Amino acid sequence: MDAIGDFVIWLDAAKEFRRLYPDQKITLVANAAWADLAQQLPYWDAVFSVNVRDLSLRQPLRRWQLLRHISKGGFHIAVQPTCSRVLMHGDSVIRASGARERIGSMGDLANASAAERNTGNRWYTQLLPASPKPMMELLRNAEFVSHLAGATYQACLPELPRLAALPEALQPAMPYFIVFPGASWAGRQWPVQHFVEVLMALQGHYGWQPVLCGGSNEVALCEAIANASSANCLNLAGQTSLVALAEVIRSATLLVGNETSAVHLAAAVATPAVCILGGGHFGRFMPYPETVPGLKPVVAAEPMPCFHCNWRCNQPHDRTGPVPCIGNISVAVVLAAAQQALTEATDHALTSHITDSRCT
Repeated sequence: MDAIGDFVIWLDAAKEFRRLYPDQKITLVANAAWADLAQQLPYWDAVFSVNVRDLSLRQPLRRWQLLRHISKGGFHIAVQPTCSRVLMHGDSVIRASGARERIGSMGDLANASAAERNTGNRWYTQLLPASPKPMMELLRNAEFVSHLAGATYQACLPELPRLAALPEALQPAMPYFIVFPGASWAGRQWPVQHFVEVLMALQGHYGWQPVLCGGSNEVALCEAIANASSANCLNLAGQTSLVALAEVIRSATLLVGNETSAVHLAAAVATPAVCILGGGHFGRFMPYPETVPGLKPVVAAEPMPCFHCNWRCNQPHDRTGPVPCIGNISVAVVLAAAQQALTEATDHALTSHITDSRCT
């Protein structure tokens, strides 16, 4: 039930379910935000798309209809791999499944109160251990698979195979880089003028065409950046499906963006990327662990003592703009991260034949 970026990170662990349950028909109950992408992948036999809003208690009829539909699936085993469980979402789906075996993670309290977690715990037949120490999600997912399989599983970068050919309208005629300026809320969004300055500096230095990407709700944001720059920008915001966006990112020379799904997609298609990263979840979703081989996004950040606040910012700031740990990141820091990402991409290309065999 988690968001797009969480799903992309989970893909490394997701592929293991075929090995763990080779003779079972696998149905993925998927957040509708990324279900279309999931349907293109070979790790399951069916995808059941769920609009998470339909699980809200404010939609009692839709919630009842959805859970009733799941209850008729005839499932024998139900697995909920999420560590930060939500009682009304994943836990409720597990309960509704009616499966004889209902397996989940002992979890944490990031998205639930202790009372909610205790209630949800009763809906599982088996809860796998979850280390109380902070972990990046790739490692957390590997921990879950290790306990499920009874053998150590090594985390690798997620990988997305080429899933579709891009229509001509989405193929720039020259080498291009991507700016992905959107964020889930204003506090995590780097300022527009900063993006403009980075865009102009990269275009001026490399001669690449700037391509602006985002969702349909970010068309105006991307247009504002295009209008504020003197470069010939291509604005693709709102014009790409999730599958098409992955392919646009795959063909780019570089991606620069906030901590969003686009940065994780870049990792999954081996495109160098810069993640403009604040402190709310620092270390959980980004940066990627150094122990995981491969081309990883480079983080642009300005550490502060208040990091790990779970985005409950207690620092003075304009509530209509970015929180300080985002707003304080300079253009120079992002440009330095871009240079590092490109250098690491070159080094990776030269040494890609020397890598951990399980991650190839």
